[in-house]
Amino acid sequence: MVEFCPKCGNMLRKKPCGCGYSDLETNTNNTSDFSLKYIWNPPSPKTIYCKITATPREKLNFMLNKRIYPEKLNEITEKVKNHLYSCCNCVYYNEDEFHCKFKNKYLRRDSICSFFEPFENV
Repeated sequence: MVEFCPKCGNMLRKKPCGCGYSDLETNTNNTSDFSLKYIWNPPSPKTIYCKITATPREKLNFMLNKRIYPEKLNEITEKVKNHLYSCCNCVYYNEDEFHCKFKNKYLRRDSICSFFEPFENV
């Protein structure tokens, strides 16, 4: 369905209209107007570990080849397996609007994608 700006008549797209009208304020608080999508495509525990600890991937692979398995990596693996990491723990997710800034989609709180980036204290 094509929508038009009520102020100037231009066709509305994903971005707000050039005249300054933005229909996002009305849609963000009313979740019945759109359906929230569910995505379960988590990144690997190694990727999450590297993001949390700011460790280069090569260094982590070197440690694992030497059979040095960090305890934090075990913890992250369990959290991913038990679905404890989700969009509500992600930096890009706005919980008030159910909106992911990175993917520009409306997602459920229990979704997770491969671009998941946890808060530092998680």
